[in-house]
Amino acid sequence: MHPRNPYRIPPDFKELALKFPEFRKHAKQKLSGKIEIDFKDAAAVRALSTVLLKRDFNLEVELPPDRLVPTLPLRINYLLWVEDLLQSAKPATEQLVHGIDIGTGACCIYPILAARMKGWHFTATETDEVNFKCSVDTVERNCLQTHVAVIKVSAESMLRGNIDTTKLYDFTMCNPPFFDSDSFGPKSRSEKRPLPMCPKSGGSTSATEIAVKGGEVKFIENLINECHDLKPCVRLFTTMVGHKSSLVPIKALLKDAGACSWKETEFCQGRTTRWGLAWTFSDNIVLGSPTQSQRKTRMKGPPPLNYSISRERWSSKGEFSVACVLLKSVELLNSLKMEIRKVKEKKGRKAVEFIAKENTWSNQRRRQREEKRIANQGLEQPELKKAKIDVATPEQQNNHKFCLKGLILVEETDTDFISLQLQWIEGGLGRESVNQILQYMKNHLFEK
Repeated sequence: MHPRNPYRIPPDFKELALKFPEFRKHAKQKLSGKIEIDFKDAAAVRALSTVLLKRDFNLEVELPPDRLVPTLPLRINYLLWVEDLLQSAKPATEQLVHGIDIGTGACCIYPILAARMKGWHFTATETDEVNFKCSVDTVERNCLQTHVAVIKVSAESMLRGNIDTTKLYDFTMCNPPFFDSDSFGPKSRSEKRPLPMCPKSGGSTSATEIAVKGGEVKFIENLINECHDLKPCVRLFTTMVGHKSSLVPIKALLKDAGACSWKETEFCQGRTTRWGLAWTFSDNIVLGSPTQSQRKTRMKGPPPLNYSISRERWSSKGEFSVACVLLKSVELLNSLKMEIRKVKEKKGRKAVEFIAKENTWSNQRRRQREEKRIANQGLEQPELKKAKIDVATPEQQNNHKFCLKGLILVEETDTDFISLQLQWIEGGLGRESVNQILQYMKNHLFEK
């Protein structure tokens, strides 16, 4: 259990039974005198969650009898882990944290806990009509409308079309259906499988809360596909995972989707274990395991050099787009006698690889002044002067040894800014050569 979880020390059931009549009727006294409840009884677990929310968080909650019962130790473990991720990622919204809860459930448990404990703001989505109405009532009953907005959405989309993409969100949360609807019910018409006991179903008789076609792996795959399109406005994506065996295929999906990094954790509370998985598409956030391509890049050299181009600065150079910025950059590199190779493009980002057989960007001003002086005098350029202008370091004297290879990546960060990255791959004078090229590009193109 998380070290900051208040339920690392289990609640005193005797104290709860004496204080709350609604809990007392579910409490049983053993011969030893110890008070306990039947955790397989959904009504008992519902009463426990209700009185703990009231006592420890001053939250008045009414849980419907036919919907998922939120157990507090697990929910708080998840919230505290997200808080740790935000601290390590150094969120831009230090004063205001805004999260998204996908499928908020019957009482909007994550948002109301986070609002009460941390002062966080939430956009909570829900497809089920009963859950939606109960969540709205819960938020209003506890006067949390300024922190929590509950939105009724369709089951066809989890994020796309459901959130305001003009805002920046710090994270998403999700507690997906863990089971496959095709294998969850009776195997044949003649076979009657009893309803699973709490906490497997959490007391829920709603099929969409506990099972979905394809199980949690398919559900999270659909979530990952939607996350990729929303990466400019969401910094971290997270989900709970119910089966450890699901982690490997889900992480493979993250790699295929181009996630920059991801991190997993284990939520242990009593006899129940769940897992958490977080990922990001932001290059400046490192959660944990990098992709294989990132590991190779790190082995080759330092991180890329970044330059941000504003729409205002680019206004006199044509269309403000990724394609136009890359085209102008390639034209400039061609003027420096570099070889250009196309790299596979993705939506919203384009990249090319460049190869320089010699240093053609250093001392450009001195070269131009000398050429102008020679032209004005009508004389041929003396060999001595030419040698002085083109003087090379020992590393540059052998063109084969100097051969510099790098990568230019152009990507739209938002509507008014485009990011240009120069990555050193090999050769030349290392990262210093790439830095010189970037300075040359700034002087002759971006800041001209």
